[in-house]
Amino acid sequence: MSLRFIADRTRVEVKNELNDMPYITTVNSVMEERQCVLLDIMRLGGEEVRLQVGRPYSLRFFSERGVFSFSGVMRGFVKKGNYDFMLFQLSGEGKKIQRRQSFRLACGIDIEFNTIDGDITMPHKGFIRDISSGGIRLMTVEEINETHLVQLQLPMIDEKFWVYGTILSKREVSGEAKYNWQHGVEFVGLTEAETEKVIKYVHSEQHKSRQR
Repeated sequence: MSLRFIADRTRVEVKNELNDMPYITTVNSVMEERQCVLLDIMRLGGEEVRLQVGRPYSLRFFSERGVFSFSGVMRGFVKKGNYDFMLFQLSGEGKKIQRRQSFRLACGIDIEFNTIDGDITMPHKGFIRDISSGGIRLMTVEEINETHLVQLQLPMIDEKFWVYGTILSKREVSGEAKYNWQHGVEFVGLTEAETEKVIKYVHSEQHKSRQR
């Protein structure tokens, strides 16, 4: 598959089988003839995260044409100016992820969530306004930094069901008695089984709503 769809600053999720928490970074540049990409080095808690050279990873590119998944190997670091970048060589054909369309379900459920920037914070309180197979609309007291991952509890699916997400959008709201910010959160790093759990819950609640 051509890498032309991967533009500079495309958001990327990097994950390996030993790491439950996905890393989120961006594309610096693409070397299509070598099937390689240069990615920005992640920073957590102000410290650089240096991935292991030679280790295989799975990479998902969130491009304007959709979400594409590749296997890749971390080949090393490349210096451009004063900055280092991670060199990944992609292997095989990329796979376009067909996101299942799902009803956006109004929820109104109180939850706990953590923000992650190196260290996991103490739990915050939030409110899920609605949920779909791809994410939630989260109401919070304070604004969440877009560079942070969030770890969310979804008790309506399972008391022990926690997922990760990134902030796609946010806006300050008025007229809310308790919460001042609304965030669009996209799930990241979900396994197929976890995604099916979310879809099953949304479709089940949708069916109940139609029967009322």
